[in-house]
Amino acid sequence: MYYCYGFTRANEQKSLGPVGIEGTDVTTLSFKEVAAVISRLPATRFDSLPKETLLTYLTNYQSVLEIVLRTQQIVPIKFGTLLEGEGSVQTALAQGYDRILAGLREMENRIELNIVARWPDLDTVLAEIGEQEGIKALTSSAAGLMEEERFALRLKVGKRVKAILEQRRELLRDEIMDAILPHTEAHRVHPLMDDSMIMNLAVLIRKDRSISLEAHMAQVDRRYADRINFRIVGPLPPYNFLVLEIRRMDYELLDKARKTLELPEASTIQEIREAYRKLTKMYHPDRFPGDPMIQKHFERINEAYKMVSEYCSGQVCSFREEEVKRWVMVRPVEVQRPISEDRRADSDGWPMKAHAR
Repeated sequence: MYYCYGFTRANEQKSLGPVGIEGTDVTTLSFKEVAAVISRLPATRFDSLPKETLLTYLTNYQSVLEIVLRTQQIVPIKFGTLLEGEGSVQTALAQGYDRILAGLREMENRIELNIVARWPDLDTVLAEIGEQEGIKALTSSAAGLMEEERFALRLKVGKRVKAILEQRRELLRDEIMDAILPHTEAHRVHPLMDDSMIMNLAVLIRKDRSISLEAHMAQVDRRYADRINFRIVGPLPPYNFLVLEIRRMDYELLDKARKTLELPEASTIQEIREAYRKLTKMYHPDRFPGDPMIQKHFERINEAYKMVSEYCSGQVCSFREEEVKRWVMVRPVEVQRPISEDRRADSDGWPMKAHAR
């Protein structure tokens, strides 16, 4: 089996050395002007790995991508992608060539940066909020109250403090983003990891604009002095903006879908559509109100049609096993950030206070 890290530009095989998952040798396998970055790995169910092992593999995966990025552009392949043998990798490169090349062109000379802003001392911020007249008035009114009343008042004060903290956070975040976003090409806002975090942002920028962005970030840092700490991590591959998925088709599931639609082993697109229309009309739940078996079969018909439609791209579609097993699709996936906050804290990011990479 081969683990697939990402796609890059290359027309000959290259070796990166034993830097892959489990210390495996990482190489490239090329097709025309694109290549897959791969290493050998035994068949592994990533969804059943212990958490510690999974995080180690994830760190290895990111490390390989970032090593490649030092010298050339790379588009990540979805974490956990294994293909059986060089033939399968070559098939993915050949059948996905246009999409791979388009992705590399789209990300050419672009890098991702992750920008985090935090309050260095949240207790100080909360103390400042506690000194506001409205909060002080509520707090002072606790004297003489019964225990249950004091508890209710504490809840009320806590909610008010939280609302004011969120207002401050939103105001600061908007001010910081107004200074950053004009120098970026795209951005994604991520959830905050704790109450001390003000902003957690991924941005896509052109490499030649990174110095300009850092200069503007330095101005923002000076504006807020010691009230906010900033950290920039990068350059990174475009984890948040383009990840490609290599899709294979399970023959048994597809064959079941074909039989659900009552199709022969070779069907035209028109025949598939007609079979779908016929069956959905025949088994529509409106014709059999309250019949759960009909409802389930109707759902199976729709699921089968969705799978068959994904598989069939030409005018004539073969469902024979040997054809199905050769089928590969390369497509973008909805990006889910693979970098945890803990991972970023240990990476080669630079705190704004140091002004160094």
